[in-house]
Amino acid sequence: MENKKVIDLTEGVIWKQLLKFVWPITLANVFQQLYGMTNAMIVGNYMDTEALSAVSSTNSICNIANFFFYGIAMACGILVSNYRGAKNNEGLRRTIHTGLILSVIVGLIITVFGELFTPLLMSMSNIRESIYHNAELYLRVYMLGNAAVFLYNISFFIMRSLGDSRDPLYYLMFSSIMNVILGIIMVKYLQFGVVGTALASIISQLMVDVLALRALFKMDSAFRIDFKNLKIDTALIKRMLQLGIPASIQNMLIAISNLTVQSYVNMFPNEFIAGVGVAEKVANWTQIPMQSISTIGTSYVGQNLGAKKYDRVQEGIKMCNIIATVITAIFAVFIFIFAETFVGLFDSDPEVIRYGSTMTRYMVFSFIPLTWSHIYNGCCRGAGNMKVPMFIAVMGQCVFKYIFVTVGLSIKFDMIFIYLSTALSFTLAGVMAAVYFHTSKWTKEAHLRP
Repeated sequence: MENKKVIDLTEGVIWKQLLKFVWPITLANVFQQLYGMTNAMIVGNYMDTEALSAVSSTNSICNIANFFFYGIAMACGILVSNYRGAKNNEGLRRTIHTGLILSVIVGLIITVFGELFTPLLMSMSNIRESIYHNAELYLRVYMLGNAAVFLYNISFFIMRSLGDSRDPLYYLMFSSIMNVILGIIMVKYLQFGVVGTALASIISQLMVDVLALRALFKMDSAFRIDFKNLKIDTALIKRMLQLGIPASIQNMLIAISNLTVQSYVNMFPNEFIAGVGVAEKVANWTQIPMQSISTIGTSYVGQNLGAKKYDRVQEGIKMCNIIATVITAIFAVFIFIFAETFVGLFDSDPEVIRYGSTMTRYMVFSFIPLTWSHIYNGCCRGAGNMKVPMFIAVMGQCVFKYIFVTVGLSIKFDMIFIYLSTALSFTLAGVMAAVYFHTSKWTKEAHLRP
């Protein structure tokens, strides 16, 4: 990894360092979103609404495995940030080796469990008979790529925690383009149906793995991957699990909660199922700024706490929150105005566009308070506090959302409760995170605030 690609977040003018680091991650998240959008767009344009409903109905199931491993990958990134800030190259080497091996092992295990429990997960999601076959085909093939997704995710966390946010961007750009090309070939020309989009994703993800591993083999010789000494450190696994399991549990509970809500969505007409699925993909573009800056915040806090630069930690957190909130608000306004246009890219059916644009407009502005949750929780995790962010996210985005939809629909079977559930849960999570950060004794003792 060349030095010019690496940014030391413990030195230099804070806002300049953040902006240097943020734009590659932001663009990378744009292409990451394209992964999820591509499959739905290809199916919606080259097949039919029923096929789009089948793919949309599996969104929550597909996310369960990815959400679980995200916590482990983030924990690996936090340790890499700490060792980087403390200039501990031996710790860096052991962490990188352990993280990569762990990602492959866990990825294969999750793949096996996913295939075994596909019928149960589909039953929990209440997928209707008319779209069940296509949904199952898509899901089973898609899950075969779990190990590939886990490997490139942990590689990206490692690279970004070292200060390289550009290479992950380039790799995702290439992979996203290949996903589109392969998806169109397999669906439009080879007539593979929904299976074609899943296969296109797996192949393009494997391409990312090759590129990411190649970069890790070319890193600084002080801590680059060495096949001869490639081994797993059980003490580091324990530390990664201690840091990562709370976030993994949080993400899985949120995914399961979304799965439950999806089971209610699947009780409505196919056009509504497709519209809500598309709305989530469209509205998720509003998450890009907060995801990008939250990633920076976690690495930034980890590096500067490792270097014991506490004033710099506090100033950086303020800047991260301001930048993320302003940009998210701009995104929200833009998507709110052009909701029908964005939804129409997936399906030309007027009913799908109507349901999708309505859901989008209910959701987008709730991403502003969700920004506070991402930034504050990310900074707390960078300081080693995983349990409180987990509690806040689970209560706001999981427990409240489930209760609201379940109780609301039992009173009146109306789409309004689906529309409102995400907006209210995001808002609650953001408010809880902000209150905790600014009033907690721990955040002060951890030097995250004055």
